[in-house]
Amino acid sequence: MKKPELNITPFVDIMLVLLAILMVSVSVSTYQEKSVNLPKGSKSTPATKKATITVIIKKNGKVFVNDEEYKTKDFLENFNLKYGNFNKNSLVYIAADKDIKYALFMKIYAAIVKTGFRQIGLLTK
Repeated sequence: MKKPELNITPFVDIMLVLLAILMVSVSVSTYQEKSVNLPKGSKSTPATKKATITVIIKKNGKVFVNDEEYKTKDFLENFNLKYGNFNKNSLVYIAADKDIKYALFMKIYAAIVKTGFRQIGLLTK
């Protein structure tokens, strides 16, 4: 009498599909938590995301850096204290709502430049 063999190939295939679905859903939920109305961008190929710092400026004027809220009036000092020692070749992405005031955007942008970062990208849809 032959002993039955266990075939685990279908089980492994199912687990890999479930893992892929989990990875996609986690990344989608991460970006959907922040409701920022981004402006339209060009039709060029999207940049690969290697950002170490992400700055989000919401319509109501709140500023978030890597999910930490900052006060707008003290942004330069607080950003410089926390990220002043980072590698200045790190990428910084700014996701600003399209309805914010230009002066607010430029204040945040200038603070990032004054801290020493030179590779600054603007996120669009």
